[in-house]
Amino acid sequence: MRIFVMNAHPDPGSFCDQIVDAYVGGGNLGGHDVTAVAIRDLRFDLVLRGGYSDSRVLEPDLVEQQRLLQWCEHLVIVSPNWWWSAPALLKGYIDRVFIPEFAMRYRDHLPYVEPLLRGRSARVIYTQNAPRLAGVLFRGDLFWQWIKRAVLRHCGFSPVRRTVLYEAQHVSPSSRERFLSTVRELGHRGR
Repeated sequence: MRIFVMNAHPDPGSFCDQIVDAYVGGGNLGGHDVTAVAIRDLRFDLVLRGGYSDSRVLEPDLVEQQRLLQWCEHLVIVSPNWWWSAPALLKGYIDRVFIPEFAMRYRDHLPYVEPLLRGRSARVIYTQNAPRLAGVLFRGDLFWQWIKRAVLRHCGFSPVRRTVLYEAQHVSPSSRERFLSTVRELGHRGR
């Protein structure tokens, strides 16, 4: 399977880097063709200036990101969940890369959107410091709902699954290692 792994953490050396390494290692052992990119290493303007009506040419790094999204059969996004939402780096990336006529096409009738990235599955692996109960009951897990429904399914990815490490800053080293083992196995299976 062709797998594109995207690291949305802005800082090198984060636990998200370890998650990406675990997934990529498992994917390679499973015989998959795995490409990983840290968004922080790309050169592009995070701001969608002029909105989608602006026909500005994409930076070369973003053209390559679109090529990788078309190439992959499975997308893995690794990200922290901050303020019940995506870090600015991931939001800016999505605004600039998942653009109309690449990721979706809007119509004047129902259904109002035509997904253009069908035929691909996705997994979102994320960390959050809040306990699961707080995220689900009090916030409805806003990050997950946004990235699953408003981004990935909107563009045609299906199925879209998740793997979450709750209370990430407070878990024991053995719990982190169990989580990384789970991620490694997901990579091995291409899931």
